[in-house]
Amino acid sequence: MSLLVLTATTAKASSMSDTEVKSILIGGSCLNALLLIALIYLIYRLAQLKRNDGKTLQHSPKERPRRLTEQSVGQVIERQILNLAAERGGTLSIVETAYHTKLSTEISERALESFVRRGHAQIKDRNGAALYYFPGMLTEYEKVTARPLSDLLDE
Repeated sequence: MSLLVLTATTAKASSMSDTEVKSILIGGSCLNALLLIALIYLIYRLAQLKRNDGKTLQHSPKERPRRLTEQSVGQVIERQILNLAAERGGTLSIVETAYHTKLSTEISERALESFVRRGHAQIKDRNGAALYYFPGMLTEYEKVTARPLSDLLDE
C-alpha cells in the first residue's frame, strides 16, 4: 500500500515544477516550526503550573493586560468635559458638550448632572436652555483682573 502511495506521489511530484515543490516544502517546514513553538510554549506553561502546585498563575502587574474599567472611562469623560469647560469659560450646554466631546447627548447630560450632584457645577437657565456653570473655572480675563483676597477684606 505504501509503495503505491509513494509511486503516486512521485508521479505527481514529477509533473510539478521545481517552484511548486519548493513552495510545498517551505510551507510544510513553516507549519512544523509553528507546531514546535506551540509545543515548547505548552511545556513551559506546564512547568510553571507544576512550580505553583497547580494553582492558577498570577500575572505580574507589568504582564496584566490593561483594561478600561467603568471608573476610568468616567474619568476620561470628566476630563474631556472639564477641558471643554475651561475652553468655553466655564459654561456648557448639553448639546455643546455632546458635539465637542463626540459623546451622545444622553451621556453628556448624565455627566453634567453628575458634576451638579457633586457640587462642582450649577445649572443656570438662559432663555429656556439649561446651562451648566462651573464656578471654579475662570476665564483668562477673570484671572487677570482678579484682585487679591486681602484687598477685598480691606474694603
